[in-house]
Amino acid sequence: APVQIANFALLSRTGKPADSTAGGSIFTHIHIGPMGVFDNKPNYDWGYVDVAENKGEASFNSTGGWLGFTDKYWLGALIPDQKTAVSAKFRASGDVYQAQVIPTRYTNVAAGAALETNSRLFAGAKEMAVLDSYSKKLGIPYLDYAIDWGWFWFIAIPFFWILHWLFGVFGNFGVAIIGLTLVVRGFMYPVAQKQFASMAQMRAVQPKLKALQERWKDDKPRLQQEMMKLYKEEKVNPLAGCLPVVLQIPIFFALYKILLLSIEMRHQPFVLWLKDLSAPDPLTPINLFGLLPFDPPSFIAIGVLPILLGVTMWLMQRLNPQPMDEVQKQVFAVMPWFLMFIMAPFAAGLQLYWVMSNVVSIAQQKWLYSRHPVLREQMARDAEEKAKAKANAKA
Repeated sequence: APVQIANFALLSRTGKPADSTAGGSIFTHIHIGPMGVFDNKPNYDWGYVDVAENKGEASFNSTGGWLGFTDKYWLGALIPDQKTAVSAKFRASGDVYQAQVIPTRYTNVAAGAALETNSRLFAGAKEMAVLDSYSKKLGIPYLDYAIDWGWFWFIAIPFFWILHWLFGVFGNFGVAIIGLTLVVRGFMYPVAQKQFASMAQMRAVQPKLKALQERWKDDKPRLQQEMMKLYKEEKVNPLAGCLPVVLQIPIFFALYKILLLSIEMRHQPFVLWLKDLSAPDPLTPINLFGLLPFDPPSFIAIGVLPILLGVTMWLMQRLNPQPMDEVQKQVFAVMPWFLMFIMAPFAAGLQLYWVMSNVVSIAQQKWLYSRHPVLREQMARDAEEKAKAKANAKA
């Protein structure tokens, strides 16, 4: 006899994962919980609490797509036939959470006829290569978006593939991060040259700035006006030196996402005590590098890599022209050590990247100074004047 049929699927889980409240800033937020792709648009808007507070249900209509639950490293997803119009739901009842999918209309099957439909279930690790291959070969839209790369996905995804390739070449994830650092710094070399040119101009006008500071030291508004006038006459942009730092910000957060979310990078060692580059540096002088039998609190457990980060940033600042404003001088003086504390809880791989980036920057600046003797002489004069000022202050 003729029948009406529909292919129904349900995915159920009991309880929320331990990291279901993962969040952070708009740059570092991690989506964990209900997720779907509806009409070719990834949807990260719903969390476990959101579904529970919305009368225990969230409904969507879509043609194809998928829905399920994403954890930090794992994914469970229902994938209906991609040509079928479906009604999808997330439901919450107590400690049980469900994803449901059913066609919006039943299909009539005549007597003696046959009908074949295909739907799939994905349950497993969010390995980028696997998700990407399923997405392309099976026509499943945005399955690789189960990894929430964030705002800087356009940087994070290419960096992931570069790191993945370098890891295959060297067999060591730490060496792969060093290789990525060299690639990034090489790509940014033209920007570094512009920064250096700006820094050279700033050094060239330092004597004139000091003269203005002495002349208008009691009139701050006039001093600012005269400084801006000097910058305009000398065609100097005091903010140009900040460009490489600004460009590093999206790279920093993209790498942060890679280290935090990629199961391929999980528990990858580097050398010696660094057994997991996705975790903070465990070796800290606070407990004499493990000789004292206690684990210090995370906010003071400053590892070796964060200390190197602070030292290399301090060395890098010494190569740059000093700001004229005393408040700015104090801020710049404290910044390396402040960042040392801030970076201590972050992944060791991220710390390694920053340290190597600082080392390469120092090497680049030293090399550029060697090609510009005038700047080297200016640095020597600045150092001599600084020493005289200290001697006079003591006298």
